[in-house]
Amino acid sequence: MKKFYFLSLALASSLVLSQQIISFEADEGFEIGSINNQNGWTVTEGSDGFIENQIITDETASDGSNSFMNGHEPDFNEQWLPIFGASKLFDETYSNEYFSISYDIQLTELMGADFEFTIFSMDESEFFYPIAGVGMEYQGEMYVINSIDYDFEMVEGVEWTTDEWYNFRIEINPEELKYYFNDELVYTGENYNSVEIAGFNMLHNNYGGSAFYDNFIIQTEEEGLNVNDLNSNEFSIHPNPVRETLTINSDQNISTIEIYSITGQRIKQFEQTSNINVSDLNKGTYLLKVTTENGEVYTKKFIKL
Repeated sequence: MKKFYFLSLALASSLVLSQQIISFEADEGFEIGSINNQNGWTVTEGSDGFIENQIITDETASDGSNSFMNGHEPDFNEQWLPIFGASKLFDETYSNEYFSISYDIQLTELMGADFEFTIFSMDESEFFYPIAGVGMEYQGEMYVINSIDYDFEMVEGVEWTTDEWYNFRIEINPEELKYYFNDELVYTGENYNSVEIAGFNMLHNNYGGSAFYDNFIIQTEEEGLNVNDLNSNEFSIHPNPVRETLTINSDQNISTIEIYSITGQRIKQFEQTSNINVSDLNKGTYLLKVTTENGEVYTKKFIKL
């Protein structure tokens, strides 16, 4: 008997999947120069006004032409904690039933500043509290923020160097925080601040060097929407998100593979293969339908970077 898990067009069109992409390009309404007050972004304010070296630049980008530079501030001294940078408040808070954010980062200097990316909540007094956070430590290592008091833990096995783009992804649910480095799960921790998600920021402590950020993909999903998104030991895909090649692992022989848009339009079809090239797809979320030789049908959602 066939097991039909594929979302039909009618079901697919009812799927409520929220995704936002921020890559600082002109067609998103960004301009070269200070990011302050562009599309809801604000930067750190000093005694003489807003700091100046937090900019949209076309100096480098992981995709497209522009990126955000969390720049060194030469008019200020070094700081004990990361405080210089920019923050983005969402138009509405997001539930942590499911929240995922990925981004690309490139750093210019070792033995300089620590660079932190933090997802935060905000109380009635507009005070920020961390929900999750990644630190690019100045010696070329990584740490995660693991408490509401900004305690941190070093992550073994992750190293970075200058002038190279890396990808981070953070997945949040009510129980766990999962951190991915270049599509590899490198840390799983307890959700220590299970509240609504208000925004995120990128900060440094001004010891030297700058960080470029690009290609943010923010995805939220209401509870229960994965009913038809089968988590089966017989079928899995990786990496997800993916840039070029998506690999399908199946205990059964594959007959056909189809890729659908989130609205149900079939975009691609492949025959009897386990590796598919998706490099020509636009950024976004897609549905993958796999039919095995004995007629079983499975689906998974994946994100194209």
